[in-house]
Amino acid sequence: MKRLNCILVAVALMVGGSAVGQIYIPGGSIQKPPIPPAKQRTKPKKQVRPKKQAKYYDVTFTSNAYDGDLYIDGDYVGDANTIWPLKAGSHTVKVVADYYNDYSTTVNVSSSKKSFDLQLTEKTDAESQLMIGANFHEGRLGYPQNYSEALRHFRIAADKGSVNAQNCLGYYYENGYAVTKSSTEAVKWYRKAAEQGDATAQCNLGICFYNGIGVTQNYTEAFNWSQKAAEQGHAEAQYNLGLCYGLGNGVTQNYTKAAKWYQEAAEQGYADAQFNLGYCYAHGQGVTQSYTEAVKWYRKAAEQGHAVAQNNLGLCYARGQGVAQNHTEAVKWYRKAAEQGYAVAQYNLGMCYGKGEGVSPNETEAIKWMRKAAAQGDEGAKDILRQLGL
Repeated sequence: MKRLNCILVAVALMVGGSAVGQIYIPGGSIQKPPIPPAKQRTKPKKQVRPKKQAKYYDVTFTSNAYDGDLYIDGDYVGDANTIWPLKAGSHTVKVVADYYNDYSTTVNVSSSKKSFDLQLTEKTDAESQLMIGANFHEGRLGYPQNYSEALRHFRIAADKGSVNAQNCLGYYYENGYAVTKSSTEAVKWYRKAAEQGDATAQCNLGICFYNGIGVTQNYTEAFNWSQKAAEQGHAEAQYNLGLCYGLGNGVTQNYTKAAKWYQEAAEQGYADAQFNLGYCYAHGQGVTQSYTEAVKWYRKAAEQGHAVAQNNLGLCYARGQGVAQNHTEAVKWYRKAAEQGYAVAQYNLGMCYGKGEGVSPNETEAIKWMRKAAAQGDEGAKDILRQLGL
């Protein structure tokens, strides 16, 4: 144990802490379009129909509704696809699946006609088609999850001008849901919605230009589309705009504006922005340096499961930066990040076990975490393992 401890201390002196904290700057990822919340009719109280022998028949109504509500002569009686006692004669029958599907007809019940097939009629307006697609996508309101059917309805709604449906189509093409993946088609549909002012589509189109997905990489276009969405309050776009300013991609580098946009997104709970804002405060980039503020924002991101923020929060506890020094808390946060596979945190956790900081010294645990970090390319962990002959 003493041999390992000496090696860990030596490596810690060599790296000087520079390898244990870093900024996390991904290029952004395509955001899933917001699926409209389900709308469902409030069912009236079921009417009780007493069964009378001579004048009533057991009538079967079958329907293509996945979860159809049956109305007879204006009264809600229960579910379709169920046998109901009905008086002989003419009746108005209506089946309602949801806000976007219904069917009404007149039936004539007699001793020879006691079974009726009621085919639901879909409403064809854009909003209805969007919602039917959303129901199939989510598998809700009695609809089976069926991406092919969702795609069909999204396409109908998109062709009718629904920006949400257009964005959904872009997302389907981007991810290959029930269709051959095509970044070019994805961009086509994102652009249609973006040009109509849809913030999510503008954000997604900006990401496509930033990463060269379906288009030639163009940071200026990425900046422009991100800005349009950010100014509408779209959190991910605000974060991406902060990245553009922070890295000088598509715009003159400006740390102050980067921090401003990170803050906009961070205050909406966007974890990546919370982390980057914490980093800005820790290093005085675009804001007055403050470890206290850095810890505040690292913690918000860490509590959402952001691995790099968890590691950096652990680092703040280990060094007593912006918070009282507490190695036990440092180990707690290193472990959370390490268990998510973050190599730097695995290295830091291995160091804690090797040096006995915040946890009882344990050479087996130290080597275990160093090996995990080394397997991901962490050079500090590799050096320690080499010196141990492992």
